[in-house]
Amino acid sequence: MEHRHIVFYSIVITVIALVVFGLREQEVHQQSIDEKLASAIKKQIFPSDKTISNTDQKLPYYLYGRADLNNNGKEETFVLMQSERYCEKDECKAYLFDDQYKIMAKWEKIQQPVLVGDDINNGWKDILLTSDNQTYLIQYKDKTYNEKISTAPKYTDKAQALEAVGLAIDSEYYQANGTNLELDYNQPIFDCQTCYLFSYEEFDSTNSQQHYLAVNVATGSIKKVNDSQKEQ
Repeated sequence: MEHRHIVFYSIVITVIALVVFGLREQEVHQQSIDEKLASAIKKQIFPSDKTISNTDQKLPYYLYGRADLNNNGKEETFVLMQSERYCEKDECKAYLFDDQYKIMAKWEKIQQPVLVGDDINNGWKDILLTSDNQTYLIQYKDKTYNEKISTAPKYTDKAQALEAVGLAIDSEYYQANGTNLELDYNQPIFDCQTCYLFSYEEFDSTNSQQHYLAVNVATGSIKKVNDSQKEQ
C-alpha cells in the first residue's frame, strides 16, 4: 500500500511539473514573440539616429494585432503607431509585418477600427482600414496589399452596425441598468469584420466609469469586456 502511495504522489508531482512547465513555456513563447515585434519596429520604423522624445514616452508607441491572413498557419502582425512623430491628430502611420517580421505593406493616416475582412482575394484575407472617418476595403493583389487607400473601394456597414446596436441594447448587461450606449472605435486591432465595441454607463452609478460590450453580429454573441481588453 505504501508503495502505491509513493507511485501516486510521484505521478501527481510529475503532472503538476508538466503543467507548470507548459504554462511557463507558453509565457516565454509569448514574450519572445512580443520581443521580436518590438525589435522589428525599432529596426524598420524608428529612425536609428534619433531618440524618442519626452512627449512620445508618455504615450503608447503602437497598438498591434495578429491574424493569419493567408491561412498558412502563421500570423501576420498589423501595427498602428501612436506616438506624435507618426501621427497627425488621430490618424497615424500603419505597417503590416509578414510572419517573419518584415514590413510587407504600409499606410498613412490610419485610424481605428482596423479589421480583418470576411472575403479572400488571391489567397489573402481582405483588410478593412479607416482613414478620415471612411472605411476602405484593402485587397491583396500583385503580391502585396493596396497601399493607396484613395484607390480602394469604400466599405459601408450601416445595416450591420444597426443590427449590432440592437444586439447590444437587448443584451442582459445593458437591460439590467445600462444607459448612454455609444459605438467605441477603440476595438482590438484585427478584430473581425462583424465585430463591434460599445461603451455605456449604468444608472445610479456612484462613479462615471465606462462599461464595454463586444458584439459579433455574425454569431450574435455579446460579452462584457474591461477597459484593458478592448484594445488587445
